[in-house]
Amino acid sequence: MLQALGVSTEAESLYVRIARQEDVALASLREGGPGDLEALLGELQELGLIIESSPGRIRALPLAEAAKGIRDRRVAEIDAAVRAAEAMSLHMWETQAPSTGIEVLIGREAANAAITDLCARSQLEIAAFDRPPYVNVHEPSPAYLQAHSPEYQALGRGVSVRGVYHPGFDRDRLAELTVFLRAGEQAKLGDVPMKLILIDRKAAILPAPRSYAPEPEVKATVVRHPVVVEALLSLFEAVWERSVAIRPTDTGELQQDPRRDALVSLLMSGATDSAIAGQFGVTERSVRRWIADLMDELDVRTRLQLGAALTKSQAFRQDNRQLL
Repeated sequence: MLQALGVSTEAESLYVRIARQEDVALASLREGGPGDLEALLGELQELGLIIESSPGRIRALPLAEAAKGIRDRRVAEIDAAVRAAEAMSLHMWETQAPSTGIEVLIGREAANAAITDLCARSQLEIAAFDRPPYVNVHEPSPAYLQAHSPEYQALGRGVSVRGVYHPGFDRDRLAELTVFLRAGEQAKLGDVPMKLILIDRKAAILPAPRSYAPEPEVKATVVRHPVVVEALLSLFEAVWERSVAIRPTDTGELQQDPRRDALVSLLMSGATDSAIAGQFGVTERSVRRWIADLMDELDVRTRLQLGAALTKSQAFRQDNRQLL
């Protein structure tokens, strides 16, 4: 019964004998007890199933509490083993990185330093996927971004910056995106599979596999192997092609979540709910909810009325642009 806890059959029998009494004298255990009594007592004591209540006397601890203690120790041992394995794996990656073109970075500071360094040396293009969770919380102003954002600084040097964003923006992220668009970033909205930064088609940074240890450190992978970088670039281009452009208004502002404009564009193109869901990486139920919100906004009750309202709205916008 207790073998799953690492208790031998003989030790279990001895534990049951002790547990049936409040405490037991060692002398009585030796009388007619097993020949390896001392070894079995040591086994039970090491597992935390018994204690010496007083000199020469033994008491069994409650089995449920003892089992929890054994579980906690085993979990701690496994966590320690995982951390040791990760440390060894990191050491192996570090020794192999020059030949494999793949480097694993441990810690947020190391990852941010690598992003800053690669973006600072970019000359042609930075291409990126971005999706929640967003790791940086800061003031979304040009002055702040010029001082702290390597991607924004690259725009100032004339480097092309393209980004595909997953649907759903909080207010700060929307404000930051507006600043980037004003500075010349090309942005689209689509189903983003992961976070990714590609620099000059020569290097890439993406999240490393998650650790199984509790509260794992942030890890990132820097890839310079040309075959892997080319594959990641192909993935980016495929997602870019099927994503929907994000464009600011005539004043350069993004007044709302770009998801709305992308939804309108897809509806105007005749896309089905299923196609829109696939485009955004969400369920059809979410798409129907978005459409219902749009219908409420435009005060219409049917899809046919929605199409007419959207057509009228688009025509009005085009007429206004021609007058400017």
